[in-house]
Amino acid sequence: MVTFLQSVVLSFVQGITEWFPISSSGHLVIFNQLLGVNPDNVLGFTVYLHFASVLGVIILFWRDIVNLVARKQYNYMLAILLAIVPPAIAGIYLKDTIEKIFSNFFSMGVFFCIFGVLAYSTKYARERKGKISNGDAGTIGIAQIFSLFPGISRSGMAISSGLILGLKKEQAIKFSFLIAIPLVFGAALVDSASIMEMDLPFYTYLTSFTITLFVSLLTIHYLIKLIKNDKFYLFGIYNIILGAILILWSLL
Repeated sequence: MVTFLQSVVLSFVQGITEWFPISSSGHLVIFNQLLGVNPDNVLGFTVYLHFASVLGVIILFWRDIVNLVARKQYNYMLAILLAIVPPAIAGIYLKDTIEKIFSNFFSMGVFFCIFGVLAYSTKYARERKGKISNGDAGTIGIAQIFSLFPGISRSGMAISSGLILGLKKEQAIKFSFLIAIPLVFGAALVDSASIMEMDLPFYTYLTSFTITLFVSLLTIHYLIKLIKNDKFYLFGIYNIILGAILILWSLL
């Protein structure tokens, strides 16, 4: 089981890595090993933290959510659907298989590096489009399938793809987080039964949920500022460096 101290650390890791483009699944594998936690024993806890993460997005983007429904923006809703269907289907049929095959530090390091190159390439992206097309949405959806590999960030793939496709920064940001709500919530809901298998004190649940929620709010806020200031590519450097460290670590 998870100790209180481990739950606090994992809550900070989840709140930061779920929204920063640095692969939450990859970082949780790393920290589980560093903390001596058996990943099989924390599935329910990780799923529980995902609900806190997605609540942060809902709090920050509630106006956009309300406007989608109130103003009957059916075209935008269709775009969201096109972006969530590919990763949702792939996640149902491929997630466990992919993670079992590639859940070692060497392969994770490779995928961190691959995504790092993609994220860094956004430095050269230029805004060309004011609206997202169905083709753009479908492309972003397909790109997110690769986030099933530990080391590749879902939010990072969505934002990077949007920027590379030429979307305005505000459009890429909003679209990425709006599609995150059904994807992250849906994935957590599928595995929600595992939460019942956890037997932790109430204060552990409350503390970890609160930490994850507030860290998520701060992370999202800071990420938006970095993107608007054309600093998103810096995450590419981080991913490449971390990937190289993991590859070297696995070879020692």
